[in-house]
Amino acid sequence: YQRRVRADVFDSVQCYTYACVSRRYSKPFNPLLAETFELVREDKGYACIAEQVCHHPPVTCLHAEHDRWAFWQEYKMDSKFRPTYFKVVPTGSVHVKIRHTGEHFSWIKPTTTIHNIILGQLWNDQEGTITITNHSTGQKACLYFQPYKITKHFTKIKGEVFDLDGNVVIQIKGDWTSHFKYKHVDSETWNDVWTLETDILEEKKQTPNRYWGFSPFSLQLNEQEEGIAPTDSRFRPDQRELEHGKVDEAAEEKLRLEELQRTRRKCNKNANPQKRGKQKKVAQKISLQISGIFR
Repeated sequence: YQRRVRADVFDSVQCYTYACVSRRYSKPFNPLLAETFELVREDKGYACIAEQVCHHPPVTCLHAEHDRWAFWQEYKMDSKFRPTYFKVVPTGSVHVKIRHTGEHFSWIKPTTTIHNIILGQLWNDQEGTITITNHSTGQKACLYFQPYKITKHFTKIKGEVFDLDGNVVIQIKGDWTSHFKYKHVDSETWNDVWTLETDILEEKKQTPNRYWGFSPFSLQLNEQEEGIAPTDSRFRPDQRELEHGKVDEAAEEKLRLEELQRTRRKCNKNANPQKRGKQKKVAQKISLQISGIFR
């Protein structure tokens, strides 16, 4: 059952990724079709690759590996826009496989709501029930997220782990921004599973607007590296211009890249077998322009 709780930690960390951007509400760049991002951290022992595999509807696939685990997901979603909030409902599944046990877990992320999108201070909460399934044993666990409209303590989380007969064997509690604990139903002792490092908590409290809310880790993700694919997002000229503070130039580049993507999509849709050679050259040129090689 402890491995079952460990799987819940993966989900807790997933939810914490939302908390990490709680002060970063500017709209990010929309990934272009076939845009990729590769990250190799030899010092941490893991590597991951992500790719935008569909533009309408937007779908991103990610795969990461470590000596102890493998992680993959397809990120797709439904959305609801209202005058006072924007709601994101993930529909793609998340998977984790523990290598030394062979256990395979999966779940779907909770619903995220961003409030005060027109007036007031932006903030977000999570809601819904996540069911984590152990495909190797058939066991399940549930994590419950309550939105602000139900409780002011909306970052609190609770959950339960069930045996194959549906009986609760482990209880879970915590906060999806800072910590996670569990205990057996026949015990009064709560055990720590995951706690956010104290220095990160203090930095979030003391410097909420420093570097636009980006963490030291996030700030490194746009650094150029050798050996990455030409479709890597670090080659996007609009993203690089914005990083250098050239807002107008970044907007122009963003518009240019999106127009190129529309042209490529139209070219592929209206493909004529008799003119395939010419259209292939046009598509190749557009692909290179999208990757940021042609300036």
